[in-house]
Amino acid sequence: MKRFFLAVVLCLGVVAANAQAVEKTFADLKNEGNAAIKVKDFAKALDLYEKALVKWGDKPVADTSMIYNMGYCAINSKNYDKAVKYFDQAISMNYKKANAYVYLSDIYKIQKKNAESLKALESALAIAPADAIVKDKLAAYYVREAYSLYGKGSSIINKANSQVTAGKLKTTDAPYKAADTQAKEEYKKVIPLAEKALEFDPKNATAKQLKDACEQAIKL
Repeated sequence: MKRFFLAVVLCLGVVAANAQAVEKTFADLKNEGNAAIKVKDFAKALDLYEKALVKWGDKPVADTSMIYNMGYCAINSKNYDKAVKYFDQAISMNYKKANAYVYLSDIYKIQKKNAESLKALESALAIAPADAIVKDKLAAYYVREAYSLYGKGSSIINKANSQVTAGKLKTTDAPYKAADTQAKEEYKKVIPLAEKALEFDPKNATAKQLKDACEQAIKL
């Protein structure tokens, strides 16, 4: 009986020792997360970082790079809600703020939140006014907005022209003239957007083409 009792005690001791051996610290989990990022296993890295935060407890988080990396892992894992959370946190900690705003803009673009996307880029520009990536993304934003309006105007006039081709309408008819006016109103809206894009990227060929096409169409 004594032998049995001793065996149980020894077994429990081994189990306890093993449990202690596998217990990972904040640093262990963070380092494993860093290793996972290097091999681009972003979902695993995010999970490890979040476990590290649990280990950290309720103390104020001072590891700004890890928080930023968590946002980076989240966006690459398509976990956009968490990405916004961690990039916002990185911004509040004054860590790589311009980059964090650029990533936030990318997320809002994916979510079709155009106003939020532009606001994030403008915040990035305020921090890093000479940053080429920020300028390129702002130019691309205004090109997209300009192209959307250009497409709307073209759709209006193309529909009217197709009716002329089909013999259902003449260019002198009131409905055609109204369509022409509506299309030109859309084209007028395109020009300042294209010019805004060119402010950020003077070599943007699409912005130049849109501006030239709209100016030409308005003159007709």
